[in-house]
Amino acid sequence: MIRTREQRRHGIRLLNLRVDVWLFLLVLASSVLALLCLSPNNLSLQVEEGPPVEAFITPDEELPAEQALPPAGRPVRFLMYNVQNYFVAGETSRSRYVSRPKSEASRNAVADVIAEAAPEIVGLIEIGGEKAMADLRERLAERGLEYAHAYVLTRQGEDRALGILSQHPIVRNDSVADMPLRGRQRRLMLRGVLDVTVELADGRQFRLIGAHLKSRMATDARAAEHLRIEEARTLAYYLHMLLRRNPSIPLLVFGDWNDGPADSSLSVIRSGLSDVSALTRLKPADSRGHEWTLHYEAEQTYYAFDQMYVNAAMRTRRGRRSRCGIVDIDSAAKASDHRALWCELR
Repeated sequence: MIRTREQRRHGIRLLNLRVDVWLFLLVLASSVLALLCLSPNNLSLQVEEGPPVEAFITPDEELPAEQALPPAGRPVRFLMYNVQNYFVAGETSRSRYVSRPKSEASRNAVADVIAEAAPEIVGLIEIGGEKAMADLRERLAERGLEYAHAYVLTRQGEDRALGILSQHPIVRNDSVADMPLRGRQRRLMLRGVLDVTVELADGRQFRLIGAHLKSRMATDARAAEHLRIEEARTLAYYLHMLLRRNPSIPLLVFGDWNDGPADSSLSVIRSGLSDVSALTRLKPADSRGHEWTLHYEAEQTYYAFDQMYVNAAMRTRRGRRSRCGIVDIDSAAKASDHRALWCELR
């Protein structure tokens, strides 16, 4: 068959078109492969600045199905308290900011508030450090409250620390000072994660986890809110991994979240990443039935930024008999801009 010159030209154009199509498909496939290799999951694995969150979770020994936990016994009172910059003279500064010692009157008021509730375990927020903790323990001892066991979680760059006081032994300490934000190992949680296990003489254990999210007092409020959400997601993942390995341990999570119960950060923590890590918020109230924990005097506004949550195992053990409340004695206003919350553990 004899092809005309025009047909030959048309055939060449078709051939060139097929080559162009194949080249386009080849480039497209290469681009997709490159995107897959640079996905966030793969990028996070290539970061060298710090280990992932999982690296900080020490596996618990799983309880055999036939082994029961010690039965719920007498109630144990736990109190959480943001003691508002409880700094003392002589404490080594961990940041570039100047930390002024808390006044004698204010430190005595803090001790009065704690003594009013007479808790066996105290979770502290904004305690300065080891010297501040020793100062508070001494004041509590003067009021008849002895705490033989204590721990302060400090990290460089932040003067406000998390701490625990306990009349019962702290048998495990899994606290993490330098906790990387999940997926962003270059950035850390500002105050880390306090994670301790307390054991009673009857064999009962309570796992207590404390946190203090980014303050709202920031030049960029939206950036601060975003950081709180990232910190909340990191903590939620930490709790998910912990409870997936040992869902039967009675767990209480406390903190100054700098957000209310309906805000995004608390929704992340409360919902968890699975049914096993979902939490229930306790709702302590004062003698008038009010649930606020923070008062901004300049704005005359009230917030419930301090909150406690329990997992399913703790909720079951507490039952309906367990109580909770807020300390609202007169000297509380001199002690801190936050109020102290307490609950009973079983």
